[in-house]
Amino acid sequence: MHRNSYSLAALAAAAVPGLVPVRTTPIAVPAEDLDVAGVVGEDGRRVTVQSPASTAAGIRLERDLKVADALTGTPLRAVVPPVLGFVKLSEGGRCTVTEAPAGRPLMLDDLAASAELARSLGQVLARIHTVPRYAAEAAGVESFTSEAMHARHRELVESVAAGGHLPAAVAQRWQGLLADSELWDMTPQFIHGDLSEESLFLAGHRVSAVRDWSSSRVADAASDLAWLISSLDPERFDDLYAAYCEELPTSPHPRLVERAQAIGEFAVAEWLSHGLEVEDEEIIADAKAMIADLDADLAQIAREEAERAYEEMSAHEDGAARTDGAV
Repeated sequence: MHRNSYSLAALAAAAVPGLVPVRTTPIAVPAEDLDVAGVVGEDGRRVTVQSPASTAAGIRLERDLKVADALTGTPLRAVVPPVLGFVKLSEGGRCTVTEAPAGRPLMLDDLAASAELARSLGQVLARIHTVPRYAAEAAGVESFTSEAMHARHRELVESVAAGGHLPAAVAQRWQGLLADSELWDMTPQFIHGDLSEESLFLAGHRVSAVRDWSSSRVADAASDLAWLISSLDPERFDDLYAAYCEELPTSPHPRLVERAQAIGEFAVAEWLSHGLEVEDEEIIADAKAMIADLDADLAQIAREEAERAYEEMSAHEDGAARTDGAV
């Protein structure tokens, strides 16, 4: 059952004693079947109210809240908005009200324009990835082995390759990455699992809040970096990653960035696989266009490498000829 902002404000008032709503503010919806609104009280207090519109959304919301509650005992508590109250819904499940995240939603353009903000996000990511395993297990998140994740990537790539959807260069690159066992030999860590512009907030040049923990799990830290390495220019990602490494208590996996790049590419195969499964021609066309772009990039890299090899060979031959002439 979907609810408009006025209904959500009434639920917020019922869930939080003393809250008297005076206006609502729109908030980006992380899922189609989750109704979300910002509510401002007469005392200036700002809260966020979330109401599931389906059973599946209710399950995701409960998972989100359970993880967020577990994180209040970790260094992440400063960026996890606290829960203020609940109210049961007539159709089942419950609506939840949290303190509104400070600041505003973070956009990729914000990251591109600020090295300080990129460093702040890198620090927050490091804190996410160092959440103790017992805290993650207390929240009931799923846990995956490195072998299981490697196998899943392999099955995905083999599936789209078998369907004839990959150019030869892309198929060769992905199969080569998957054949590199050292690349995938890592220790699983707690991850957010679904980082996006909708899940991050900023205040000034700092990340002020992280929300939507329903996809969190113990898995590959590179998954949280994949979205960023494929979206930011190299210089800004370097700023983020330098801060990430500085914040970690130990050195990251030596090939973490390389694995993040690979996972970012495999996400295109996953998008294509999804489009094929639901028979959505628009998604299929979008995924194939991204694969074509990757194929073109690989062709350009191959040309540049061939040119460098030719120039080095020519320089070597010229040097040898001058040496012979001098003799």
